[in-house]
Amino acid sequence: MKDRMFHLKEFIDKNGRVTLKELEGAFPGVSSMTLRRDLQRLEEDNAIFRVPGGAVSVGAIVRSNDGAVSERINYNAEEKLEIADKAVKLVEPMSCIFIDGGSTTTYFARALPDDNFYVLTNAVIIAETVLRKHKPTVSLLGGDLNKSNFITVGRSCLDFIDGINIQTAVMTATGYIKDTGSFTCGGQAEAEVKRKVIKKADNVIMLLDSSKVNKKTPYTFASILDVDCMVVDKNFSKELKTTLEQNGVKVY
Repeated sequence: MKDRMFHLKEFIDKNGRVTLKELEGAFPGVSSMTLRRDLQRLEEDNAIFRVPGGAVSVGAIVRSNDGAVSERINYNAEEKLEIADKAVKLVEPMSCIFIDGGSTTTYFARALPDDNFYVLTNAVIIAETVLRKHKPTVSLLGGDLNKSNFITVGRSCLDFIDGINIQTAVMTATGYIKDTGSFTCGGQAEAEVKRKVIKKADNVIMLLDSSKVNKKTPYTFASILDVDCMVVDKNFSKELKTTLEQNGVKVY
């Protein structure tokens, strides 16, 4: 089975996105049911994302400047799972939520209950993830597709945001500078989109694993004054958590 799983992952990585029918043709001696189970195991290992009728390679969907998204998703996986499990309890069915692009928000998208949410996102990987569920409605914001991380940015994306209503924005950051209370990311165009989403949202939830604290990246897009609550992991500094709560930010 290990050899089959290896070759299956290799085939998906090579092609980027495959259908179940294509997998059945590539692995003629393996039943459709077995292939579906194999895809489930690969998804549990964060190697692929299952989509309706097939699968997408995590490594092939998005690559960022600091490494493949598969590496980022696997990094601090336990902490991101913990954050996602807590964060999904903060959003209500039938609400309109924006899900930011990022590895932690990808875990959130996976954990989101299959209910009647209206999901907005500018991240291809988030849209793919939520589309595997049956009940949510998904809108992918238009704009220029950033080749480094497969998120939409630019004037068209900003104009799109002008025309939508956001009840809750579920955001993430590449870094958080505790001395200034600043959330940062690596791209100017990405920062512009994040700022506008936060400005439009009635409620802002920031997902932040402990590895992001004092990690500096070039562009500041928000401060702790711009968020209503933060969801963190068990390794997050208790001292910092107290400081944030003293500044009016609820920390889960």
